[in-house]
Amino acid sequence: MPTRRRGIAEGGHATRAAVVRCIVAAILAAIVVAGLVALVFWLVVRPKPIEYTITSAAVRHLNVTPRGRRPCRCPGGCGPTVNATFYLALAIDNPNRRVSMRYENGVALRVLYGEGSELELAAGDVVPGFHQPHRNETTLPVRAVARSAPCPVPVPDLVAWELEHDLAAGELSVDVEVTTGVRFIVGGVASSDHHAS
Repeated sequence: MPTRRRGIAEGGHATRAAVVRCIVAAILAAIVVAGLVALVFWLVVRPKPIEYTITSAAVRHLNVTPRGRRPCRCPGGCGPTVNATFYLALAIDNPNRRVSMRYENGVALRVLYGEGSELELAAGDVVPGFHQPHRNETTLPVRAVARSAPCPVPVPDLVAWELEHDLAAGELSVDVEVTTGVRFIVGGVASSDHHAS
């Protein structure tokens, strides 16, 4: 009789070990299958990065108003201010053969100035949402205004001096930040919304 009990105990241990082996084998098989699916998807779709480029830029009515030359009714105080209108052409290049894109919430731009681009000079109009087919370059005209009614954009004294210096030199170097939410569409199936900046 004791021999029989030992056989049952050993059989229970063997059953648990077999279950653990099956679970480990299933997990490994799932990882291998997921990797193969990702590899096949990549080989079929061959995704390429989307390129955002400012192809032309012009600034109109750019002026720096020094400290104390305007009424002090604005939240920015009585420091120097900037007024300007930037006209930009944003080219969005989708080089992918099988991926189209849907810009659900449009595209927003900000014009930044200064070391490290810490000062926002202007915010562009949000371009409405649109669909961009595969292998397509879309150019969007954007107008960015450096003034919020009724007050112009306040700037620190040093930045105002640098802006005036750049204006006198006839050249203004700015950074443009593009922010958008996009859905990638492959074979009629859309991804979730991806935010890019």
